[in-house]
Amino acid sequence: MKITKRQLRKIIKEEKSKLVLEMKADGTISDDEGDNEDQLVYDVMHELGGLITRVLDEAERIGGPFRSPGIKSRLFKAMADEIHKAR
Repeated sequence: MKITKRQLRKIIKEEKSKLVLEMKADGTISDDEGDNEDQLVYDVMHELGGLITRVLDEAERIGGPFRSPGIKSRLFKAMADEIHKAR
C-alpha cells in the first residue's frame, strides 16, 4: 500500500498530537522516565570514566612518558568525533 506525502504528514501530525496529550506538565511521558534517564546518565558517565582511565593507562604503557601524550590526544579526538557523529 502506498502512502502519499499528504497522508504521511497527516499521520505524523495525529501521532504527535497524541503524544502531546499524553505528556505530563513536566514534559515526561511515563512516571519513571526521569528516574530512567538519571540511571542512564549515571551508567554512561561511569563507563566513560572507566574508558578514560583505560586510555590514560594504556597510552602510558604503550608510549611511555614521551609518546603517551600523542596517543592520548589521537584517541580522545577519535572519541569526540564519534560522539559528534552520533548527534
